[in-house]
Amino acid sequence: MHAHDYRGPDLSGIYDGAVLMHRQVLRLLQQRTALHLHDLTAWPRCQAGLRAAGGTGDDVVYAGSGPYAFLYHLWRERTGADVRIVREVHTALWSGYWLQEELCAPLVRPGDLALFPTEYTRALYRGHFPSVERGGSAVAYPMLPDGVRAAAPKPAGRTLRVGYLGALSLAKNFDQVLDVAARAHRETGGAVELLCAGKPNDPRWQGQAVRERVAAAGADPGLVRTAGLLPPERLGEFFAEVDVLLFPSTASRETLGRVVLEALEHGVPVLAADVGPAVELLPARNLLPTVLDTGSAFRMDRVGPLGRIDEDTAVARLVARDWAPPEFARTAPYGPGAFLAALEGRPDESGFPADERIATALRVSPRAGTDPLAAAGAAEAVFTAFFAADRAELRRRVKAAEAAADRELPELHAVVEQPDRNLADYRALPRLLDATVMPPLAYRLEGAAAAPHRTGEATHHG
Repeated sequence: MHAHDYRGPDLSGIYDGAVLMHRQVLRLLQQRTALHLHDLTAWPRCQAGLRAAGGTGDDVVYAGSGPYAFLYHLWRERTGADVRIVREVHTALWSGYWLQEELCAPLVRPGDLALFPTEYTRALYRGHFPSVERGGSAVAYPMLPDGVRAAAPKPAGRTLRVGYLGALSLAKNFDQVLDVAARAHRETGGAVELLCAGKPNDPRWQGQAVRERVAAAGADPGLVRTAGLLPPERLGEFFAEVDVLLFPSTASRETLGRVVLEALEHGVPVLAADVGPAVELLPARNLLPTVLDTGSAFRMDRVGPLGRIDEDTAVARLVARDWAPPEFARTAPYGPGAFLAALEGRPDESGFPADERIATALRVSPRAGTDPLAAAGAAEAVFTAFFAADRAELRRRVKAAEAAADRELPELHAVVEQPDRNLADYRALPRLLDATVMPPLAYRLEGAAAAPHRTGEATHHG
């Protein structure tokens, strides 16, 4: 087994779900298999490692270091290595992983595998990439022990403590969290509080601004407490303080909602939007009606909400304390067993009922006049120049992109000049690839899928 070594860079203070997952995977693989760790950014040695794998056909490359699996596919062709490649898609409608799949498509071989965190995410990609066929893909995201069960719920006190965990952003409908909490606080005579943990992505979500918004809604600004960005080892403290987690995210990049599984593991029920990944994680009673945004034009280099929850229903559920107790709809894809079986070439193909409203409504602008193999070579050159700190080459490519766009791109110059080169920084290299290799695609959600739809069922909740 070959894999990128995520222990090398200094990732202290980075609590991104994908990075945490990769580190968990490395620990798991080190316990279960002979693991050859390497540094993807030192690409000549990676190619040498593939060449050394020889022609036995027994070696597997776990390309789980971000949206760069196309590099391994290129190097396999170049070196003639006989290896299987397991790649991942950890972000939904984002140019990074969409570009990965476009570049991998002509290079995928039988036996290769694409891993997805949820059936929802797999449906998004299967609808647009023939290379992601059911036999060549699996749902596996190891973060829970095999056979884990949701913890017993805690008895709630007179005051209902609502929790929110994740980025404080419009994409995750954090504004709705505040508005729903303020209304529920008013309607219960002050018997609802809100504890938020996560990084504000805008000044409007910082402490004082949040309290002012709550006060403007006619509620006591003291109902909201903010805990900031919490490391994984402190999540238990957070969940010990809340009675229910509110997860209204419809973010275009959402693929799982790791916090949903973490809450259930700690015995905290979750109320979530009834589209996307939460549909296959939670009972129907805990899903909030959501209206998709069928009027906006989206771009894959920008994150935003694909819909909005019904706030009246959310408030009513909190006031009445109306939700099902914490329970995993299924745990198999989130334990080590399913992941290891997929790596061994035995993926679980049983499928699972999942929300397809977004996948059915999705209309992506077609890509015209692009040779994926030539684009993969160009992406490799940008990747190499970025991690070799070849600023002259990167400046040349950025200037060419500016000429093609007929405008200056100052944010790209900042990326070129930054001193750090870290695969965990999902903002830097993908921006360069967007600008210099293939531009991000536009997409829309069509109104035909406005009604709830769930695979294999007429509706997914009453």
